[in-house]
Amino acid sequence: MTRYRVPHPLDTAGRLARFALGAAADVTDTVIRRLTAAVVDRMDLDELVSRVDVNRIAERVDVDRIAARLNLDAVLDRIDLAVLTKDVLEEIDLGRIVRDTGGGMADETVHGLRARSMRADRMVDRIADHLLRRPDTSVSEPPHRQTP
Repeated sequence: MTRYRVPHPLDTAGRLARFALGAAADVTDTVIRRLTAAVVDRMDLDELVSRVDVNRIAERVDVDRIAARLNLDAVLDRIDLAVLTKDVLEEIDLGRIVRDTGGGMADETVHGLRARSMRADRMVDRIADHLLRRPDTSVSEPPHRQTP
């Protein structure tokens, strides 16, 4: 003899309630998505964004936390250091700086060599005058040029 199980009325009611709630949730989600899309389509997003205080948002950003997640090796791998260096050197005109600095140093060096050469010439003249017993004809030394 075959026995048939008679469903309990509360089990059936529970299953129907779960089915109805699931179907209602699906319908609700669909309605919300479509309504939201319709509202967003009608809004002027530029006007909405213009109301946002960007500084207030920036104050809330945790830069240290972002930096901790940043992979610097990956960032540096993406930078062409040769091109960057060339651009920087062109921007600051390093060649002109070297020429200007080198020119100033060359002028000072030449002046220093001339002054030493003149002192050496006077000393040789004094020694020759002393050896040849010439009268003292020494001329006072010109004032030294002061460097800035």
